[in-house]
Amino acid sequence: MSINLQLEDLYNEDKAERQNAETKEEVDQLLRNTQLRLKKLRVILPTLDESEIWNCHYTAYLLQHGEGTADFALAHDYAKKAVYMGSRVTMWLYAATLDRLLISQGKLQKFGTQYQVIGGKKVYAPTDGTIDESVRAEYGIM
Repeated sequence: MSINLQLEDLYNEDKAERQNAETKEEVDQLLRNTQLRLKKLRVILPTLDESEIWNCHYTAYLLQHGEGTADFALAHDYAKKAVYMGSRVTMWLYAATLDRLLISQGKLQKFGTQYQVIGGKKVYAPTDGTIDESVRAEYGIM
């Protein structure tokens, strides 16, 4: 088992850029860079050691910012793998990738992680009501 260092770099770049993108220009650049990172990720995927928890976590994180349902499904699969291997850090990502996938399919989200900013306020997409607050808390959703 070995962490793919190129994948780890893509993950760290993405996280740092998302934390700092505030202006429209920065967000536009973030979107362009996200596309470049996804292209690099697609080159890495066929050789990825999927028995390494962090490789699965990093891949899920990057793919959740992907281009649609297929990327969101793959992101959720990788998050699920990491959680099943014991990653507690990935539990929130598991919930978020599931919600993002469901919304992309025109369904209600389960955990309540997905929202839009409207008028400067977070407006959460509706949930199907099947996940109670104790489970949401277990997955790191407050």
